[in-house]
Amino acid sequence: MEKLAIEGGPKAVTNKLVMWPQFDEKAIQAVVEVLRSGKVNYWTGRKGMEFERKFAEWQGSRYAIAVSSGTAALHVALSALGIGPGDEVIVPSYTFIATSFAVVQAGAIPRFADVNLEDHCISVESAERLINERTRAIIPVHLYGNVCDMDPILELARKYNLWVIEDNAEAFGGVYKGRKTGTLGHIAACSFCQNKTFTTGGEGGMVTTDDEELAWQARSFRDHGYDVKERLNLLELEQKLPYIHNMVGWNYRMTEMQAAIGLAELERMDTWNLPTRRRNAYILINALRQRPEYVKFFPVDTPERQNGWYVLAFSLAIEKMNCDIRQFVEAAVAEGAPCWKVFWPQCHTERAFQEHNAFGRAKFPFRSREYTNPASVDYSQVEVPNALWHETHTFTCFAYPTFSEEDMHQIARALLKVIDAYAKRPVMVGGADVG
Repeated sequence: MEKLAIEGGPKAVTNKLVMWPQFDEKAIQAVVEVLRSGKVNYWTGRKGMEFERKFAEWQGSRYAIAVSSGTAALHVALSALGIGPGDEVIVPSYTFIATSFAVVQAGAIPRFADVNLEDHCISVESAERLINERTRAIIPVHLYGNVCDMDPILELARKYNLWVIEDNAEAFGGVYKGRKTGTLGHIAACSFCQNKTFTTGGEGGMVTTDDEELAWQARSFRDHGYDVKERLNLLELEQKLPYIHNMVGWNYRMTEMQAAIGLAELERMDTWNLPTRRRNAYILINALRQRPEYVKFFPVDTPERQNGWYVLAFSLAIEKMNCDIRQFVEAAVAEGAPCWKVFWPQCHTERAFQEHNAFGRAKFPFRSREYTNPASVDYSQVEVPNALWHETHTFTCFAYPTFSEEDMHQIARALLKVIDAYAKRPVMVGGADVG
């Protein structure tokens, strides 16, 4: 058996990997043109509105509202629904912190549900146990690109009269029963951050919905609470009306430079980005299927639930190996594989929640007047055994469209090399002992 790189052996990945994102000349020139025009703000240029229109068409939504980040998109979506103090929103504990922090930003309380072992997505059974008279919404997260099984989630929402807010930050381009993610709930939030499947130059986001009233509420909240219903041209509106603020809102507008990048990137989503990610993903998936005794769960990709290919998550039978998951990842990285540990399995353990550290000396909303009876949530009592299991069994690997097929084969060889090295008993492949 070849010696592991972490022990002084040769690295399995010898190619220099080109990391994501990489912008083509069209995107770069689009930004240059906006800068030269001097019209760099959403209300002075036209790229932002054009991007919203084309994004909605591509995704299959009636309305799209461009914002400055994925976190902003979640905050806008929650506020458009009227969620605030005294309300609770169910979120998975196993997700990026923005999902739960946005709930707190809206003045509501997040309640943490467990996930399913097989897909990393929110468990309907766990979520249902959290529902009470304060519950207003549930936020399913399509984690790692795995598309949630939405029918049971939507049925739960109908049963208890809850809003469904899709967190589509990690499954951009995913499909559920013929419909793209971001079109399946009442409203959705998408992130265009640096490392996401689709990026607008570092930050950016989008709110999508088919509900016209929610779209207007989202636009207004995104823009300082301006009454944008009369017309979308704010500069003209300000000349006509002396008072035009219907609510307290934020400035979450997307810049024209971000929108210009988004328009350029949208053009190559279906011709290069998504199909290349899928090709790369299956090179790795097919390789690891050669070790069924050691790889328990794979990325979910079926005709009904087509993956968005943000990150590939694999769960190991770590009990059959002479390492823990941290050691496995360290060895894989030493081989040159772009691997990482599991992402954010237990957000409720963050000090912000354990100590109720939110806004001001009163620690709003955890100790607000609307939430003193019953007492605020004790996050030390959250039980998410499946998320905890993933923390000790799951690793992630990138399959960026910037990687060549040979890159992916080298990454696959690196992971197989580490699995074989740490296996407690010799690995048999095609009847041959590779131990």
